Amino acid sequence: GYTDMATGLALMFGIRLPVNFLSPYKATSIIDFWRRWHMTLSRFLRDYLYIPLGGNRQGQGRRMANLMVTMVLGGLWHGAGWTFVLWGALHGIYLMINTLWRTILQRAEITLFEGPVGRGLGRLITFLAIVAAWVLFRAESLDGAANVLAGMAGAHGLHVPPVLAELKWDEAYRRIALLLAIVWLAPNTVEIFATGTADPSTSPAVSRSSPSRFSLIWRPNRRCAYALALIAVAALANMTEISEFLYFRF
Repeated sequence: GYTDMATGLALMFGIRLPVNFLSPYKATSIIDFWRRWHMTLSRFLRDYLYIPLGGNRQGQGRRMANLMVTMVLGGLWHGAGWTFVLWGALHGIYLMINTLWRTILQRAEITLFEGPVGRGLGRLITFLAIVAAWVLFRAESLDGAANVLAGMAGAHGLHVPPVLAELKWDEAYRRIALLLAIVWLAPNTVEIFATGTADPSTSPAVSRSSPSRFSLIWRPNRRCAYALALIAVAALANMTEISEFLYFRF
């Protein structure tokens, strides 16, 4: 969203900014997530914290410690509060588990999870883990985070968001399924505007983007001009709605 706007505005002045988000909720693992989410920050943490600490060059135990230290400091980068520290620590634990799991699979030469079913399962587990971690990121306090997590686990009964409360259960589930399908299957802006010449050095996820995978590819023609005009009109029509920029709180 906002990074796409920043990228577009920069291009108007001849400045090419690096890709910063690449459909992170399509990630099939936590490692993949951090290759897609806030990619410039991920590279900074890798190059100036993780690698100087020793990276993965000094044994598995030191590697796990380096991951945890890096992610905790990454949490502190977002804000000086215990919720951010625990958010970073939780992602550190996620990365440690993911790294150990990959090591086990490689040593045992298990390829069961490399197919479509395995990737789908990995995407679902990763999504649920990330959503749980976001509670800590957005909570005002640890007590508030604990209360929300307890509610997500069903401790306060089963509820639906107010926007879905007036719908029947089957209709609510259909809408949720539709939104998840958009998040997981729809092409992102990098893929829509892809030319097939993405620089693999920026991210493995970027290098996998290929215009041949999607029919929804931007071209300088009349059809795309009409589509962009409709999007612009819709955006202008909703300018009266106030949406506070998330990072104003940091």
